Amino acid sequence: MRAEDDTRLDPAALEQLRELGGDEFVADLAATFLDEAPPLLAALHDSDVDEVRRAAHTLKSNGATFGATTFSTLCRELEEQAKIGDLTGAPALVDRIEAEYALVAEELGR
Repeated sequence: MRAEDDTRLDPAALEQLRELGGDEFVADLAATFLDEAPPLLAALHDSDVDEVRRAAHTLKSNGATFGATTFSTLCRELEEQAKIGDLTGAPALVDRIEAEYALVAEELGR
């Protein structure tokens, strides 16, 4: 079990989702995110900057929905790199995104 300050998801964001639609709504959103994320993560390895930008943008937005701030920030960094057409540091950043996603997915799976 994680310490409260080691959580990957902002409890306030999760609470807002619960207030919006209840626990089942949050569970459905989480399931959709967990289903859609793997192909988007795979697209981050693409050499097409537009494909990387779109995938990073979608992951950023979806992560932000759950208050996955670190994940969203990393995806935003990659999105910005792709926007300017420079994927020089992308492999290391993609590794960090995938590692952070694993932690987010673990928490959403609870």
